[in-house]
This record gives sequence, structure tokens and C-alpha cells, in this order.
Amino acid sequence: MPVRDLPLTGLGTILVRKLNALASAFGLLGMQQALAADEAAPETAHRPQWSVLISFSPTYTNNALYSRDDRRRDVYAEPDVTLRLDGKLTSDISYRLYGRSAFDTFAQEEPGNETFAILGARLTRPILDWRTSIIYEHRFEFTGVYQDLLFTADDVMISTTRDFSYGPFTVSPTAQLSYRFADVPEARRYRLDLVLPLEARITSRWSLVSTPFLEAYWFTDGFNEGRQDIIYSTSLGLRYSIANNISLTTSASYEWRTSNVPLRHYRELEIGPRLDMAF
Repeated sequence: MPVRDLPLTGLGTILVRKLNALASAFGLLGMQQALAADEAAPETAHRPQWSVLISFSPTYTNNALYSRDDRRRDVYAEPDVTLRLDGKLTSDISYRLYGRSAFDTFAQEEPGNETFAILGARLTRPILDWRTSIIYEHRFEFTGVYQDLLFTADDVMISTTRDFSYGPFTVSPTAQLSYRFADVPEARRYRLDLVLPLEARITSRWSLVSTPFLEAYWFTDGFNEGRQDIIYSTSLGLRYSIANNISLTTSASYEWRTSNVPLRHYRELEIGPRLDMAF
């Protein structure tokens, strides 16, 4: 997320929105009936399988530039496409190779337009019923919509998640720790994510969903050396499963950040629908 990774001066105010990135990284979309195949491949299936995930989310935000003092309302669109190959190395070790790209384009606040592209690999094994993964991603960050290259990074991550179901309720506690190596010193940092996706099924097609999460950042180099950020977020939405591979979620999320760099404090409200499709 560039505005969180970069220094106060010199590299702009390029931004990345949050929730879809988290959902992709942790496989949280696997909670959705529309995308249930994300984590539910048959245990005996060793033949690699290709799939494509597509999402589109027009969204209103009351703080387009993640600013403490200059809060600007706007709407933006975020198309997001992932191509992935899933398979099994053994009966209990699965792998995923994937490419993903998404961009945000704002109606008025063009400095908020930005793009990322990822090539990644993941190994997953159940440990005491927790799906534990080692993940590597090579990341490109661009200003605008595929305009100037801002930086490239290599992210190394370890994550674990598990689904707990109680009648119509499903909760999937998730934790992830990562370090980012980057060609721009200000982007190098440790990051901890704690996520608690919740789903309450109302009918076979309708569900209430919520994704509270915490992100903690410890920056290690450049102008950002010593900087520490903590981001808190919660959301509430209503999801409709149009088909087994298509869902529509309308939600509102509230986020706030604290930092030992006071200028990095902000609060933000986002509201909008998101269409998810899996093929």
C-alpha cells in the first residue's frame, strides 16, 4: 500500500484500497459460496486446475487520499483479476501459482489512481486443522493506471487460518506475518495482519458478512526508518449468491490508522457493492 509504505515527501501520495487485497492474500473469499472452490479442492485431486477470479467494486469513500487533514470525498472503481493454478504435491500439501492485477480509478481525485500487479506462489499444509501457508509474491506498484513504475518488491509471508462453523455462523480467524524487500528503501517493512471474517447465513442465498481486521507495520529503511503504523478496520455487509460461482456483496467499512508519525493518522468510511466471479 504505497501511501503507507512511502515517506512523507518525494514519492507522491499514491494509494491502494484494502479489503479486496486482504481477501485475496488470505483466501478469505473461500468463505463465499460463490468462491468456495478457493480452499475446498478434493483431497484426492492431484491434477492441477486452472481458475480465474474477477471482482469489480464501485465504491464511495470520504477520504480518497488517506489524509488526516485534507479529507476529500470521491467514488472510485476497482477491477481485480486473478489467474491461478492449483494442485497437490502430496495428499496434505497443496500449491498455488498465480498472477493478479488490480487498479483504482477515481472520478475526481486522480492522484489516488494506482495499480499493482503480482506474481506469486503459495504452499499450504494443514497443521492441527489450521491451513498454514508459506507465500512469496513479486510485486509491481504503479502510479496512475499502469503509468509510471513506483517500486518493485518481494514479499515473503507466513499465514494460518481455520474455519469454525456453528449452525448458520462461520468465523475464520486468520493471522499473517510478512517482510517486504523492495528497491525503494521506504517501502521495506514488517507487517502483521490479524483478520476475523464472520458470516451469518440467512437463507441459502443471503448472508450477513463482516471482516474486522488489524494491520501493524514496522518500517525498516530510508526516510520511514523507525515509523510504526497500526490500522484498525471493521465492516458489515449483505451478500447475495447469484449462482455457485457469482456473488454480490454490498457493505460499509470504517477504518482508522494511528502512527508514531502524526501526519499519518487518518479515518475513512467506504460504502459500495462488490461483484465476485470465479471460473
